[in-house]
Amino acid sequence: GKTLRGAICPDGRAVRLLAAMTAAGAVAAQRDIGHKTNEITQVRPLLDPLDLRGTVVTLDALHCQRDTARYLVQDKDADYIFTAVKDNQPRLSGALDALPWQSVPVQHVMKDRAHGRDETRTIQVMPAPAGIFPHAARAFLIERHVADLSGSHISAIAALGITSLAPERAGPAGIAAHVRGHWGIENKLHYVRDVTFGEDGSRVRTGNAPRVMAGLRNLAIAALRADGWTNIASGLRWASRDYANPLSLLNLTT
Repeated sequence: GKTLRGAICPDGRAVRLLAAMTAAGAVAAQRDIGHKTNEITQVRPLLDPLDLRGTVVTLDALHCQRDTARYLVQDKDADYIFTAVKDNQPRLSGALDALPWQSVPVQHVMKDRAHGRDETRTIQVMPAPAGIFPHAARAFLIERHVADLSGSHISAIAALGITSLAPERAGPAGIAAHVRGHWGIENKLHYVRDVTFGEDGSRVRTGNAPRVMAGLRNLAIAALRADGWTNIASGLRWASRDYANPLSLLNLTT
């Protein structure tokens, strides 16, 4: 979900959009979240038009809902990974926290060094107890430790999650990669629309106009990524140099 902070409606409500993004950074679907509903109720209508057979859908803690889990597995023939389980599901969170994690070895470690800090992420995976959650196959614990370049501790965060993925579909490294990739929506989509396109500064708010304009931004981002651009700002500068450049991205030139 993303709020368009400059698009304030007459009733004082900011326009909020819910999007589904592929791992490659292309938006596959998007909906306006009406002021009488919320993100949770909009997952089904957002994903209904999409063919998700055989895919892995990652969702954050807000969307860790039993109905959503059943919908993805039974109706869409997909697998789910809820990247975190928090207090909105207290019974599930408590049950996962009570599992014997101390007896489970770390099964995969990821390390990154960037932005003046070292980050280490570990994952432990174990079978999900029967009946704990619809179609749950495994539970996991991811711990993230951040230190500065001198080795001084900055932060440590632990997150419990749950997935329908069977072991033959993804091992601990695969689950960790899916969870890590989930947050790509922040820097591949939200950040680009805010910083490169100045979306939060847009005051377009009438009818479907905010959703349409966001859709056009999504299209530009997806087209540039499909053409190999990793820096969207550079891609936009290239596109602006010649009117034929953006047309070529959409196969509209002969």
